[in-house]
Amino acid sequence: MKLFTKSIIIFSILMLGCTDNKELESTKQELESLKKELKNCSIELQEIKNTPENRILNAKKSYANGDIFSAKLEYEDIKINFPKTEYSEIAIKELKVIARDDAKKKLEDAKQKAEEERKKALGFKILKQSSKVKFNDVTLKFDKIWLGKRWIFDNYGNRYFLRDATRGSKHILARVSISSESKNPTLPPILAYEYIDGRLQLIGVLDYEFRRWEDYGSYLGNYADYGNDFAHTKTIPFNLGLEVDEDKLKKGRIYIVMEKNNCFFRDVKKLGSPEVKYTNFSCKFNTSLEVNDFDKNYVLIKIL
Repeated sequence: MKLFTKSIIIFSILMLGCTDNKELESTKQELESLKKELKNCSIELQEIKNTPENRILNAKKSYANGDIFSAKLEYEDIKINFPKTEYSEIAIKELKVIARDDAKKKLEDAKQKAEEERKKALGFKILKQSSKVKFNDVTLKFDKIWLGKRWIFDNYGNRYFLRDATRGSKHILARVSISSESKNPTLPPILAYEYIDGRLQLIGVLDYEFRRWEDYGSYLGNYADYGNDFAHTKTIPFNLGLEVDEDKLKKGRIYIVMEKNNCFFRDVKKLGSPEVKYTNFSCKFNTSLEVNDFDKNYVLIKIL
């Protein structure tokens, strides 16, 4: 700040058109002196920056920011220019850490590449079927998944409701028990895909229906059935179904898949029985899946 103030004064004198030779000469000497001071300050600043302490800090900062090349260069320079010092020892230690981390990364990259090659070679054969899946606050246990003409649900005593598949069609049926710690969980969609040309193409989504009711009155909604209410019961049985054209079933493998997306909500209907049903309000399904989609968002339940 002192140097800056002096510079302002000197330049102000010049701008006023000082004609005195002695003053002009004095001003020139002041300017030369200022230049020398600035140069010395610059040298001192550079020396401060080049202290081993600062260079180690810079190297660590570079490494933290992912600039491994600059960090290694800095440590190597410290090792050469400050031999047999504590700074050299630090540099040698940090270079060993970088070499270890670099080797670890190369190994992880090689494993990842090998896994990608394995997935590419095996395709969907790499996937494992899971009859029990835990996702967020719900656990689904699939007791049975099969193809059938008749979908039975809403059993109350010695009576039940059924839905027969139309001619040339069958139901994909699933019997599942769902447990939850939550008193009002949302449920994940169960989807059916067909294998076509190395990809899975969406057939449809299975609908949720309650497996049983305490009696006909609870089915009608005359009074509550706590056995079908997670607020009172931890585990509830469901029968799921989806009608599919038999031609699709004959083409090849059918994949039953759970999407990790809680989007079926408990819905209380104003009309019809039963008055309670789990309905899709917000599900958006991928029409096509690849093997990598199962790394995070999907779980294979069964191959039919």
